[in-house]
Amino acid sequence: MLVRNKKFNILSKNLNQAYIEQPTTNNQQPTTSNQQPTAVIDIFFTSIKNPLKENLYEEYLYLLPKDLRERNARFMRWKDRHAHLFGKLLLIEALKKYNIENNIWDLIVYSKHKRPYFTLDEYDFNISHSGDYVLCAIGKNIKLGIDVEENRERNFDDFQNLMTTAQWEEIHSSKTPIKTFYKYWTIKESVIKADGRGFYIPLEELEVENNTVQVDDKRWFINNFALAEGYSTALATNKEVSFKMHELDFYI
Repeated sequence: MLVRNKKFNILSKNLNQAYIEQPTTNNQQPTTSNQQPTAVIDIFFTSIKNPLKENLYEEYLYLLPKDLRERNARFMRWKDRHAHLFGKLLLIEALKKYNIENNIWDLIVYSKHKRPYFTLDEYDFNISHSGDYVLCAIGKNIKLGIDVEENRERNFDDFQNLMTTAQWEEIHSSKTPIKTFYKYWTIKESVIKADGRGFYIPLEELEVENNTVQVDDKRWFINNFALAEGYSTALATNKEVSFKMHELDFYI
């Protein structure tokens, strides 16, 4: 249990209506009595502002088991250590929403492709970080993947072989090529994370059609949204969803 839980609760914000570029479900039709209600995904996020005070960092760190503390220590940059730690703290807080607080680290195992998942089959979670932001998405009776990317300039030619011809042409013809590139990149990343096989899936074969991506016999539903200015985020799920966003601050 987080020692600073009260302060987290005070600082939590329901941002379901904020920063959303498009509706939070792909289905624009209202739900009727004959339609299945969409699942709800909770997305917890935080920002990395500066190095935490040493005593506070240690307080948080010892909420993690020994193997995760040792892994955290192997990161060379302070920001990478904070991103790793904050991702785990977000997961702790996310699980509280589902009344899961005891022995949570014993509930997490890894697939042969190193994808973490719960032994509780009805739940799934995924963590992503980039730049100043860390996110953790969690849901029940759902499979999901999430990816956030800071929209940094880079040599996009290095990634041409990971895009379809149509995607590559759209990137180069776009008035905002950086944003367009990261739109597709986050979609692809979120899908391969949701699928669980990671880069064993050929990215250049992933096409986006009507906010969905087909991988073998599975269809993934895509939600793109802007977490903050200069960032792209995509959520992939195996069914249509709505989602709620919760911001946490670990600095006070």
